[in-house]
Amino acid sequence: MSRKDFDPSPWDASVWDGKPAAQYCAACLIDENPKGAKKVKEKCHLPVKKPGSKKYNLRAVFAAAGGRGITRLKGVSAEAKRKAARRIISLYRKAGEIAPAAIYRIAGMKRPKK
Repeated sequence: MSRKDFDPSPWDASVWDGKPAAQYCAACLIDENPKGAKKVKEKCHLPVKKPGSKKYNLRAVFAAAGGRGITRLKGVSAEAKRKAARRIISLYRKAGEIAPAAIYRIAGMKRPKK
């Protein structure tokens, strides 16, 4: 996977308004719904794909790592945040970027030098 494999289009999370919870949760980095239970949007966070897309939206990944993303989540387990942070780091790498230092801290990893 490289940067060209990402959807580069503008990102607006409101594209998920009115869409089914199961579809929304599948596009999110965090899904804290119990296994086998009906999906509830309130337990899913950090959407990184647009409805119907299999590609990660690069701007959504950047938003998940940004000031209103993972660092602002409330009521989400530390383990869920850690896993999401590690996924963000992986996606940044695949895009040829280095994730912000705060994401490495959440992931419990050391940020590489540029």
